[in-house]
Order: sequence, then structure tokens, then C-alpha cells
Amino acid sequence: GGNGVAIADDATNPSNKAGRGFSHYFGLNDLITTDRPAIYDTGLKLNSPHGFTAGESMTFRFTGPTGAKIRDIEVSVPPGGTVDDLVKALNDSATGVGRYGTFVLGADGVLTFNGSGNPAPTMSVLGDRTTQVPSGISVTEMFGIGAGVRASRADGFALRTDIRQSPSKLALAQLNLSAAAGTPALSTGDGRGALALADAGERTANFQAAGDSTGGPLSVSRYASELAGDIGGKATASKNRKDSSSALYAEATARQTSHEGVNLDEELVLMTTYQQAFNASARLIQAAKDMYDTLLGMA
Repeated sequence: GGNGVAIADDATNPSNKAGRGFSHYFGLNDLITTDRPAIYDTGLKLNSPHGFTAGESMTFRFTGPTGAKIRDIEVSVPPGGTVDDLVKALNDSATGVGRYGTFVLGADGVLTFNGSGNPAPTMSVLGDRTTQVPSGISVTEMFGIGAGVRASRADGFALRTDIRQSPSKLALAQLNLSAAAGTPALSTGDGRGALALADAGERTANFQAAGDSTGGPLSVSRYASELAGDIGGKATASKNRKDSSSALYAEATARQTSHEGVNLDEELVLMTTYQQAFNASARLIQAAKDMYDTLLGMA
């Protein structure tokens, strides 16, 4: 082998920014890579520089409950350069979106939009012409503003090419920080990294609210099982509603057919009744004629 670099956080006082260690935050040893931001708890504070150029703009669209357009608003990056300046510009009631809701920066650096009114309008992003220096990402990409950005982030996930082509290159050992200089700090027979990787699904992560899920701190396995259960429950409820609607439709169709259809037996009885009534009327007319003829003969 050759020389290499291993990064490990101190067990007693690990590095921590927005809940992630140094290597995790900067993606120094990612097994899964992405070409776009996928984690929106940026760790930024209000006094942090945002890196966008003043004058660049983004356009938001607000729609009502029926999807009808309310208004399109273009917001420009203000002078100043801090996240606080950007949030204030977004929330400005005259030049920003302040009439329809408020952007709030959380302690973990997540930028959240809370719509005002009941029902609150729905916000979407029509266009974003901002570019952060030097990353090249936009404001909406960095903070995950708009459902489209968040929904598409999974499209960029990919397994590292070298690991996919040669799985034996996956590092399974853990760094021995107590190893003396000149002695191996990693050994080929160490499988603790593999055990930790297998246990990753039981580690707690902070999930954001989505759909009917309230999110919060959950293990990946627990979140996946709850998501699958929620989807299964909704699928069952939808099937039950479909079956009920089909049964109601069949009953309504049967009643309509019964009301509009022709019953030959009933029609035969009615025709016989009409025939008898016609015959009786004919006899009555004949009797009246005979009586009239008799009266004329007497005259």
C-alpha cells in the first residue's frame, strides 16, 4: 500500500456543524455522491456571509388553493452580504414576499417559508438567476426553497464509480488513533467499519416534515418503515374508496335500468288490460248506437 489520509473526529469533543462532523460536512469520504446540494441544514447563522452578488434575482409565484395564480414576485439579492440581509430582503413587504409569508432561518441553518393567511398561499420558484461564489449554486438550491428543488435532489445521488467498479476498495477498517508513529493505524482484518456501515440504518437522523409526516429525529430504518406503512395505509384507503364507489355506481346503474328498462310480462299485462278496456268501450258504443236506432224507429 501507500500513504494516505484518514480523518476522524475526537471521540470526546468531535467537530460538529449542523449535526455533522468535519469529513461529513465537506464530503471528504462520501460513499454516495451528488451533483447538487442534498442537505439543507446549512449551519449558517444570520451573521454568516452568503456569497451571492448583489443585484442577482429570483422569481417566486404564489397560488391559491385551486392553483390559480395570485402574483409573481421578483426578489433581488441586496447589498450587505450576510444571510440576515438576504432574509430581510426576502421578507420585505414591498419588494419581497412579506405580504404572503415569512422566511425564517433555524438554529441549524435551515431556511423555512411559513405562508400567512388561512388557507396560506402556495409558493413555487419560477426562476433563480443567483450564483454563489465559488460553489456556483443558487439561493434556492442552497436552502432547498421550493418543492421542485427538494423533490429533484434524489436524482443526483450516485454510488462512487471506483467503489461500484471494485467493491473491494471500500474501506472497512477504523483508524486506530493510539497507534505509534511508524506503525500501522489500519489493518486488513479490521471489520469494525463494515459493522458500523451495517448499523447505519439504526442511527438517528433529523428528518424534515414532508406530506403527512411530521419528521423529527428518527432512525433511517424507523423512518423507512413508517413511510412504507403510511403509503400502504393510504393505498388501502384509496382501494376501499374505489370499491365503495364501484359498488355505489353498480347499484345506481341497476336502479336506473330498472326504472328505464322494459319488462315484457308487465307490458303484456298492461296491453291485455288496455284491450279489455277497449272492448268494453266498443260494446258500450254499440249499445248506444242500437238504442239510438231503436229510438229513431219509434219516431
